[in-house]
Amino acid sequence: MSLKRLPPVIRMYTSNLINGGDFIYRKNNYRIVLSILLLGICFVSTGCSSVNTSDSASKDQNVTTIETVLNQQFTGPDQKLIDLLDDPENSTIIGNGETTTPEEPTQLDLYLEEKYQPYFSESMYDEFIGTYATGYHASAYNNGYKFEIEKMGIENVEATEGAYDFTVNVLYNKEGTEERNSKVTGRININEEGEITKFRLMDDEGLSKSLRSRSSS
Repeated sequence: MSLKRLPPVIRMYTSNLINGGDFIYRKNNYRIVLSILLLGICFVSTGCSSVNTSDSASKDQNVTTIETVLNQQFTGPDQKLIDLLDDPENSTIIGNGETTTPEEPTQLDLYLEEKYQPYFSESMYDEFIGTYATGYHASAYNNGYKFEIEKMGIENVEATEGAYDFTVNVLYNKEGTEERNSKVTGRININEEGEITKFRLMDDEGLSKSLRSRSSS
């Protein structure tokens, strides 16, 4: 049979057998190429593994950010925050036909920035401070309550990138009274830079109302 009639791969194999040890040389080349391919696959796999690890680390950091903010929000009252809120140098005073405006940034501004700003986008920071940051603490202090987190749950919302639902069980009471609890639920959105871009309380099960009440019943 003519070698020309054989399929290319068989023809090469047969030709090398006929021509002697050249096939061994080609076989060694094949092993080298195979080794390089396998090494490339390993690099790709390692790269994929690194990406997955990075994604996991990012999610872990997001959870840490949420835990930090919630712990600061639902543990109090924060005495330093209360002292700064009560300090006239941090407030605009209107009286006797005059308005006295404090120099900015005030010590209150600086304290809130240190406590919360690292975790929020610029726009959401302003909204959070104006809506959430001081209310629970001021109400608790004014009516003699203390409050703290009993347990916390944070769940990644798979359908929405960067969204997390949270549940916080908050214990609160006045001195000498029975401890009560409320379940606070909400959602937080975090961008790729690890900043909170949305903070929403869905329900606090009457916690804010209870802290505003002078009665512990």
